[in-house]
Amino acid sequence: MSKIYDRYLELKEANADKMYLFRAGKFYIFIADDCDKINDYVVLKKVNFTNSVLKCGFPENVLDDYLRIFKNHNLDVEVIDSVEEKNKEKTLFEYIKAIDLNATTPLEALKHLEKIQNLAKKNN
Repeated sequence: MSKIYDRYLELKEANADKMYLFRAGKFYIFIADDCDKINDYVVLKKVNFTNSVLKCGFPENVLDDYLRIFKNHNLDVEVIDSVEEKNKEKTLFEYIKAIDLNATTPLEALKHLEKIQNLAKKNN
């Protein structure tokens, strides 16, 4: 599909209760189930994101206004400004996941730790 939708699915798998607001050009958008859920609180026009997925959103210049509304409703909304930034985190995760701890010597463990620290710095 799209990078945004792929990232949405990853995020929802990690925390299905949170809503994710993606920056898409000069707009911020909710997609899929989050699009439906947010419309229980704020009415935003729904349009097709794909043939089977809806989106709704607003221009970037009113983000602070909407964030205030979400906060007033105690909604757990995370703003995702860049899908590419989040993909870097996946690279760090994949690196950690690939480490075989049973076959790692103490010296190799220190090298892995250094590599993880460097990857983490790049993501910040």
